[in-house]
Amino acid sequence: MHQSEDNTLNRKAECCCGQLSIEVYGEPYLHSICHCNDCKKRTGSAFGISSYFKKDEVVAKSGKSGEYSFFHEEKNHEQSRHFCPSCGTTLYWYVSSYPELIGIAGGCFVEQSLGEPKYSISHGGKLPWVKINESIENNA
Repeated sequence: MHQSEDNTLNRKAECCCGQLSIEVYGEPYLHSICHCNDCKKRTGSAFGISSYFKKDEVVAKSGKSGEYSFFHEEKNHEQSRHFCPSCGTTLYWYVSSYPELIGIAGGCFVEQSLGEPKYSISHGGKLPWVKINESIENNA
């Protein structure tokens, strides 16, 4: 992790086995929890943590990634996801409706947390037992 003179951090996200990583500069453009069925399947959890950075804030990518693409029915856009072929972690992705951004799995930033997400996306799909802090803005 690198800290610049203006206190902006470079953050590194990596897969479970450490073979695949991505490093970004600065703060995320969008940092959210998503309750759509696709994010639930991607993470194997009750929601996904999605952190979007501007593409020009990517400092480095290392390791080999596999890729798959699909049409996201609920969000009406194309996605291209990159995952570690060794451990299976989906680390980053591209979304057609955000061509200037790259999405990164927020939970993969383990050395320098991104902090509390600002938004709860697809909030209508939230499981009843998941409690969301009142400071997080809900998006149906």
